[in-house]
Amino acid sequence: MALSPSKMLQLLAAAALVLGALARPFTPEDLVETSRLSGNVAVSPDGAFIAYKHTRYSIDKKRQFSKLLVQPLDSQQAGASTVIAEYSHDARPNPPSGAGSSSKGMDASEPVWLSSDTLGFVTTDKNAHTSTLYSVRVSGKHRSKPRAVFTAPVPIADIQYSEKSGILAFTAQVYGNSTLEETARLDEEERERADTAMVYDELWVRHWDTFVTEKKPQIHALKLASSKRRLKPRGRPQNIIGGTGLEASSSFVFAPNGRQVAFVAKRPGTDYAWRTTSHVYVADVDGTAAVAINPGGGGASASPVFSADGRRIAYLQMSAPAYEADRNQIKVYSLEDRSTVDVAASWDRSPSELLWADDRTLLATYNEYGRNKLAKIDIQTGALTPLVSEHSVGSMQQLPGAREVMVSYSGLALPTDLYRVSVGDGRMARVTRMNPRLGTSVHLSAPEDVEFAGADGDPIHGFILHPPGFDPARTYPLAYVIHGGPQSSFTDSWSTRWNLNIFAAAGFVTVAMDFQGSTGYGQNFTDAIRNQWGGKPFRSLMLSLEQLLESRPYIDQNRLTALGASYGGYQINWINAHTTAFKALVNHDGMFSTISTYYSTDELYFPETEFEGVPFDKEARQNYERWSPERNVQNWKTPTLVIHGEKDYRLVVSEGLSTFTALRRQGVPARFLYYPDENHWVLKPANSLRWHHEVLGWITRWTRSVESSRDSHANFIIQQ
Repeated sequence: MALSPSKMLQLLAAAALVLGALARPFTPEDLVETSRLSGNVAVSPDGAFIAYKHTRYSIDKKRQFSKLLVQPLDSQQAGASTVIAEYSHDARPNPPSGAGSSSKGMDASEPVWLSSDTLGFVTTDKNAHTSTLYSVRVSGKHRSKPRAVFTAPVPIADIQYSEKSGILAFTAQVYGNSTLEETARLDEEERERADTAMVYDELWVRHWDTFVTEKKPQIHALKLASSKRRLKPRGRPQNIIGGTGLEASSSFVFAPNGRQVAFVAKRPGTDYAWRTTSHVYVADVDGTAAVAINPGGGGASASPVFSADGRRIAYLQMSAPAYEADRNQIKVYSLEDRSTVDVAASWDRSPSELLWADDRTLLATYNEYGRNKLAKIDIQTGALTPLVSEHSVGSMQQLPGAREVMVSYSGLALPTDLYRVSVGDGRMARVTRMNPRLGTSVHLSAPEDVEFAGADGDPIHGFILHPPGFDPARTYPLAYVIHGGPQSSFTDSWSTRWNLNIFAAAGFVTVAMDFQGSTGYGQNFTDAIRNQWGGKPFRSLMLSLEQLLESRPYIDQNRLTALGASYGGYQINWINAHTTAFKALVNHDGMFSTISTYYSTDELYFPETEFEGVPFDKEARQNYERWSPERNVQNWKTPTLVIHGEKDYRLVVSEGLSTFTALRRQGVPARFLYYPDENHWVLKPANSLRWHHEVLGWITRWTRSVESSRDSHANFIIQQ
């Protein structure tokens, strides 16, 4: 039975009052101190145990704590896990010397099962620049002392082991065709240089937050042999793609027989900055061959996975050679006859990850109308059977026996945990409970789905969250949050960045709407933002806002704020020139000039696709100029908090500085929050805490009323 809007409001108010009396509001401190999964989760070969790394930051101690845990797969009870290794370090950028400030314990990562009762993990010595693989025997709550299996002379990552072949595989950054030892020697020579110059003759100079060097991530294989119940290396690690020039920039997967791996890489060339084309390669672990199975693929490839019999590989393939938001199409390649079949070719969604359920069925995760879902897909017919359709599924991995998969799973009011999912009927069983206080003693506002008509009459989905103790008879300020990407969407999922519950807990009705360019509505809707950056998306956001205000009288139209990051930051600058509806704005790592961004960004294929050409082409330049916020700065009037990270090479720091300059030179109230050690995101816990206090302080300052000044949820103290 459908509820009327008035009845829904009554129920929301009643629920908010009850929960508000039982739980305190969610704070930035709560968010920053949440326990989090870090890295991969390893499942034992017999399916009895999982191993994972768990991290937590302490604000009072200014330290980051981590544990490597082994836990029975069928138990989430407190005390059921076994601690394999513990570590903590002073998380301050410049910790003082002396007692209590140093690192403590063993920083274990990359858990990998070497047998059903033996866990491997890696530690990296940052001073010696080496990595050591350790093994630990695990029996119930008991474990042996860690024993070193082998030490690599350079850092290694992406550790995987095939018990069937006895091959340990990993990635390491190496120079050309050099061995690990040669790479270590060249690294030492590099550290001994008197100058710091870096010289480039071609593009890709830098990517995301790092300058590109001569070193490439490549896959290495090492045979392990058992001797007196101990694993020892047999020979030296071999670079199995050495000499190919290929970069294994994403993870790889073993074939069931352990004698081949599949991975995704771009072909060597000088077009990395303006082409997305990549291929799925299959390489023999003895290094004899590395062959692309989809040499004719036009766009990016992703998520290769072998079938249980090792005869086929399923993978995802885009068609466009310079478009990172093209639709992922499902392909299945036969290693026997080298044929490829399309699966669910008419399905207008873009899956993000694949697994095999059985020899006739694939599992796929995909985004649709605010949820990241999981479904089964019949390979022959393309028929789709939903398994998980509520909240959001993150990563997934097969459990032994193929009857279940393990997924990370979360919601806007449900912190991330691990769950088992039945492949038969989608039934879920919780595996971990890392933040039991959140949602119980700490209030989390449940999201409500909303839908409005946007530009061209397109239905636009979004979420609304209400403050604790919500009373529809009162009025509240609005936090209108705009997502980045722009080809992404707001989903019912937990995040440690831009967590919508933080704004709701601060006393703001919080609304997050999609727009043309968002994913989950079909490819045409995603493509609709091209050469429309300040057009249809802006109109949809403003149309949604109008309908929101008409339908929600408890939102104070004189206390509206808007916040966004990346493309959301671009949209904040666009909003500032085209409406005076908002009292305050927040622009995180946004775009000031489309033209300056083109010449300074790392991935040229992005603006070349979005604005349909290069800015030194006369016709395409008109597109860049038409949608550049810089052209309209004379109309900026709204107070704006500008945030930017020095290591953001996607939208460089000058975009933020330019925005701040344009505001203050015209006398518009503004504040510049600068992070010398952050990239496009704010990741360090103490920096995140400062970010939240600055943002909440800013929007509270400009929306404060007599009523809100009496509301304790709207008061924040900036911690120095």
